[in-house]
Amino acid sequence: MNRIVYDTEYYAVEEHDGKEIAVIDHMPESAAVVVIHEGCLLMVRQHREAVSASTWELPGGTIRHDEDKVTAVQRELAEETGVLCNEITYMGEAYPAASLTNRKVHFYYTDDIKRAAEPEPDDGEDVAAIWVPLREACHTIKEGGQVDQMVGHGLFLSMLHGLLPTNTSR
Repeated sequence: MNRIVYDTEYYAVEEHDGKEIAVIDHMPESAAVVVIHEGCLLMVRQHREAVSASTWELPGGTIRHDEDKVTAVQRELAEETGVLCNEITYMGEAYPAASLTNRKVHFYYTDDIKRAAEPEPDDGEDVAAIWVPLREACHTIKEGGQVDQMVGHGLFLSMLHGLLPTNTSR
């Protein structure tokens, strides 16, 4: 039997047969973008309470109910980093934590960017953007640094689509 143990505008936590929990995201789709410029990957550093640490992540975020995916990823990119992009390529989707939540992430790629303005993160969002050499980002993933798993998935999709070379590790 399922029982809702916590519910907000954004999430519900369900208990299943008293054994497992599931986080039901009321806005379950998000988008993330791999942005490459001059051999560097654009990443954002953001504090995450669940791991009590700041993690390196791809720019991205929630797709609003009235928003298409491309508009959402471009909005999030501009808000978090101040970067705008021209051409953007859809690479696929994945469930980053299917054993826990219904969240689905749509992955995009761009290397066709222009600087917009200063980032304008959402209220309460503490985000810092940085360009990381691609080899360094891959090395950090390989060595187990504080990197969100979607970075690895986004880079892997980029390689599978022929958008990045496959020899980026040290």
